[in-house]
Amino acid sequence: MTVDEITQACGIAKGTFYNYFPSKDTILLHLGNYQMEVVHQVISRMSNLPGMKERLLAIFKELFVYLEDNRDLAKVVYFELFRSQMLMEQEGKQVKAFQAALLPIMKEGIALKELKGHMDPESLSSLLISIYFQTVMNWLSFPDQVQNPVSMFLDQFEMVWEGIGVSKKGG
Repeated sequence: MTVDEITQACGIAKGTFYNYFPSKDTILLHLGNYQMEVVHQVISRMSNLPGMKERLLAIFKELFVYLEDNRDLAKVVYFELFRSQMLMEQEGKQVKAFQAALLPIMKEGIALKELKGHMDPESLSSLLISIYFQTVMNWLSFPDQVQNPVSMFLDQFEMVWEGIGVSKKGG
């Protein structure tokens, strides 16, 4: 995607674009930072939900709703990442920030004995984020095969939860 394509799609002059963003990479970095703001907002909104599993599912479902509402933009941003070393490095930092944002939830789950205590909370965060991004990439890359990314994520989440969650008696 070029700056010309961006300005045409937005219906703005090229000069207006450059008043706010010195390059295409700058706007992509801005969008990545905005996505992290969305992650923090979603985690904050879901913080009072009872039950670790329910909270995690609500967080990821909400993130998928955001992506589904912005699918075309998400597709451009994700695929442009692979064209730029600088953007890939920045995305790596964003993934680490996402992991850090989930870390307190994992620690709380372990403390409340809703997650198995011998598991590393950082690894648990990383695992869930990996499932999330793998689902996003499949959904964006193969739209005919992945009609419902939330359903795909939930199926994989359930498989993982069986391995990390503590079984409730009688259930």
